[in-house]
Amino acid sequence: MCCSRLVLSFCFILFHAVALTFAQDPHFCFETGNYTTNSTYKANLNTLLASMSSNTEIDYGFYNFSAGEDPDKVNAIALCRGDISTEECRSCVNKSSHDLLQYCPNQKEYNTKNVSDVEGFNKVLKPLLDGLRIRAASGSSTRKFAVGSAAAPDFETIHALLMCTPDLDELECSNCLRKAAEYIPQCCDGKQGGRYIAPRCDLRYEVYSFFDPAAETTSSEGLEGTTKVME
Repeated sequence: MCCSRLVLSFCFILFHAVALTFAQDPHFCFETGNYTTNSTYKANLNTLLASMSSNTEIDYGFYNFSAGEDPDKVNAIALCRGDISTEECRSCVNKSSHDLLQYCPNQKEYNTKNVSDVEGFNKVLKPLLDGLRIRAASGSSTRKFAVGSAAAPDFETIHALLMCTPDLDELECSNCLRKAAEYIPQCCDGKQGGRYIAPRCDLRYEVYSFFDPAAETTSSEGLEGTTKVME
């Protein structure tokens, strides 16, 4: 079953056969699962996105909604990064909903610079990602999120963020993030940054800080799953 994603700086929305968009652009739309403007599917889609954007009860950054009945049922998940506020999250979900309909009106995954010491960089990156994976997976039922940093060769620092949709249990989250980490050598070996986005988990690392620094030092209250790892 095809899933597509709309990705912005702070959140992503994903549901069947719609769109993938990056904050910096470009965006692209999958060609499978097209629907017409006056279809029941489009009506359900509009209802679902409106209900997500207007929801003020969810304050932990994860939305899991559906609208309609098969074969026109629409399922959607929106997940915000764990280091942003509730207000920023809602704003991002609202903008994502708007952009998705704008860029893909009829449709139903980094930093490429090289590191100088690839072996040394990878010796720091792997344990950093492993530690954050364990911490993120052991998060609460409302947030599975971890950030951290580690000193790397040549005076560099690796900053990483891992998260899962909070409806996954600990094992499911861990497995998703493990697969994401296993993909990094294929896409990004020797690069200063990399990102893997799956429907249920997200992994990113860079040699510059790209998340709220307070997320590394804030207590676990309200930020379950945050961590700081220094090698």
